This record gives sequence, structure tokens and C-alpha cells, in this order.
Amino acid sequence: MVNKNRKFKIVSNIIYTIFMLTMIFLIFTVARERVTGKEPSLLGYKFYTVESGSMIPELKINSLIIVRKVPSKEIQIGDILTYYVEGSSTRVTHRVVDIGDGSEYFITKGDANNVEDPLPVDKQRVIGKVNYSIPYLGYILKFLSSIQGIVFIVGMGILWMIFPIIFKKTKLSEMQ
Repeated sequence: MVNKNRKFKIVSNIIYTIFMLTMIFLIFTVARERVTGKEPSLLGYKFYTVESGSMIPELKINSLIIVRKVPSKEIQIGDILTYYVEGSSTRVTHRVVDIGDGSEYFITKGDANNVEDPLPVDKQRVIGKVNYSIPYLGYILKFLSSIQGIVFIVGMGILWMIFPIIFKKTKLSEMQ
């Protein structure tokens, strides 16, 4: 019985530590994004939420896409790029349908669109190539980036720090 309780305590401590480290990471990531205006990234990957249906069926609305910067020479026809619209901070994610002038610019098109995008994408405006997509996980990224999400993360972190203290006090008072 004692050995079983000890194993449970070790496992629960590991889960608690992983959860706390994740919460701390999320708090710092979201805070950095808010203060600096930089987009969240981890190990060179950036995370975005698909906002429109232009890439259906490949990318569903509210999918989380994971994008990594690659040299323009490595981009091929058929790759999906995330890039900034010329003269704007708006991001678009579309498929490469043609490459111009030795990878200096790309012709893109949404899979659900009938025509190519009106302007070529200059290589300087490319954020990166979509490596992965996870359907519907973008809802979570949107929430965590909102004021309510930040309050939720901080609140959960505080609760998870206070909970063990309250639990230990309750356990001690039951023993006496």
C-alpha cells in the first residue's frame, strides 16, 4: 500500500511539474507577444490559426498551422506558404503554383479559389513553409492570445500553486 502511494505521489509530482513548466512557458510566450508585438515561436517554428476557407479541404478554418522559415531556393511548386500581403501586416497561407526568377518570387493560389492570387509573393514577404496542421487547435491559440486567455493562464497558474498548499494543510489537520 505504501509503495502504491509513493508511486502515485511521484507520478502526480511529475505531472504537476510538467503542467507548471507549460503554464510558465505560455505566460512568458503570450506576454512577450503582447509586449514586443512579435509572433509566438518555438525552436524556429511559428504558430498561426487558419482564418478563412481559401485552403479547404487541405486546411480547415481554425486549424493550427506550424510554419518554419526555409531558404527560398528550397520552396517548390505545391508547397504551402504563409506570407505577408504586400504593404500590410495581414498574413495569408496559400499554395505555390509557380516560381519566378530563380525563387525571387512565387505565384500562389488558395486551393478553394478559382484563380491565382493577383500579386506575386516576393521572397522577403515569405514567413515560412507550412510543416504541419492540426484541425481545430487554432481555437486554443486564439483563446490563449486573448485577454481572457491570459487571465485564464495566470489564474490556473495561481490555482496550481495554491492547491498543494491547501491540500497539505487539510491533510495535516485531518491527521491531528
